[in-house]
Amino acid sequence: MAERIVQHKHCPVCSKAMAASRTTCSVECQASHEVTQRSKKRTLYLFYAAMVVLAIVMALQLAGGF
Repeated sequence: MAERIVQHKHCPVCSKAMAASRTTCSVECQASHEVTQRSKKRTLYLFYAAMVVLAIVMALQLAGGF
């Protein structure tokens, strides 16, 4: 007979099993997760800024500004 597994999910940092209501398994993993999230957000903002600059340069080039 199959044994039922308690509802759980895995920590996004270390992949340990934890309660489904938690975000990370420990304070250390929480700190690491926050640093990673900030880095990803910063990278995304820099990508958006680069795309805007590229679009402006291309628009000026098409308009004969360069």
